[in-house]
Amino acid sequence: MQEEFKISDLGELTYFLGMQVIYTDEGMYLTQRRYIQDLLLKFKMENTKPAGTPLEMNHKLSVYEGEKIEDIKEYQSLVGSLIYATHTRADISYSVGVLSQFMHSPRRPHMDAAKRVLKYLKGTINEGIFYPYSSDLDIKIYSDADWARAKDDRKSTSGYLAFAGSKLVSWSSKKQPTVTLSSTEAEYRGLTIATQEEVWLKALYTDLGLVSSKPHIFGDNVSSMHLAANPIFHARTKHIEVHYHFIREKLMEKEIDISFVPTEKQVADMMTKALDGVKLCRFKAMASIQPIRE
Repeated sequence: MQEEFKISDLGELTYFLGMQVIYTDEGMYLTQRRYIQDLLLKFKMENTKPAGTPLEMNHKLSVYEGEKIEDIKEYQSLVGSLIYATHTRADISYSVGVLSQFMHSPRRPHMDAAKRVLKYLKGTINEGIFYPYSSDLDIKIYSDADWARAKDDRKSTSGYLAFAGSKLVSWSSKKQPTVTLSSTEAEYRGLTIATQEEVWLKALYTDLGLVSSKPHIFGDNVSSMHLAANPIFHARTKHIEVHYHFIREKLMEKEIDISFVPTEKQVADMMTKALDGVKLCRFKAMASIQPIRE
């Protein structure tokens, strides 16, 4: 029987599509801890030892290496379930995105990596996204890219985290569709994808009657920011698809601002690569993914 979603008294838990909304005096948490508990039971991992990170740093997962899994349905079911968990856990988006690339022919290292994500969720089951009651609504997007890390095709991964004030409202971690020839190009394409998200959020604000200052996009690659701000089509960038120059138009029309942010403060870094525990915890705190204080 499907449970009803309703706004309840302060502090009461409500359920909607496997998500829980927990109200406190300071704000509300969005979490899927009951869903994660069900996953642990389903895959018989309720007694497993938690992992400190969702994916090993500098992993070398490949479509060609490792023993093939005879029954691929378990892998597909697990990864599909983890995809749903990314609705409240941006910190596993990169890992799940990597694992999704092997759905058609999973191998033993892929299954071990998928179970590691579940082990990580077990250790962080009481975490959720915190939304304070008071905050401005200015749109801020952190954009990052990791150049040519994919072992099999050398494609880059781009990711962003979009905030309304201090509230995390959307995020993405996705392999870029074509090979880039430099880190500058990879970051430039990432900035363009973030700009497309900014345009969508701004249109949503208009529909809802909300007002914010000029949207701001933050990147940690100076060369890509110079490329975005320069209207001259350099010979060395002719190969970049035309639609990626969308960001230049928005800058020239003064619809957005782009600023540099140091790598240690680039929260979108966790959307493009596997990090160590210290960095991951720091970026999670910046994104308001934190233990629930009821």
